[in-house]
Amino acid sequence: MRVNGRVLRYGTLAERRLFLSLGITELRVPRSMNPYTVARRIARAAKNNTPDMEFLEALATQAKRPPDQPPVPPPDFDRPEPVLPEHEFVHAEAA
Repeated sequence: MRVNGRVLRYGTLAERRLFLSLGITELRVPRSMNPYTVARRIARAAKNNTPDMEFLEALATQAKRPPDQPPVPPPDFDRPEPVLPEHEFVHAEAA
């Protein structure tokens, strides 16, 4: 299993078959989970049919997007939201 930040990609043929059987080519791990732990569980699921398979299916259904939807980057919470015209007065008072 190849870990690139929060994105997991298959590293062996067994993992590739597992991913393709679920209809995905990569998996983005939610921030609430450790990507290395998820990678270990995927490797175990690729070796044999264990309870890890249900775990992977649940993650894959969360990560799937419609084929016509392009991939979007995760939201950037470091930048402030734009100030709408109706809120300019409130922001001007605070400054």
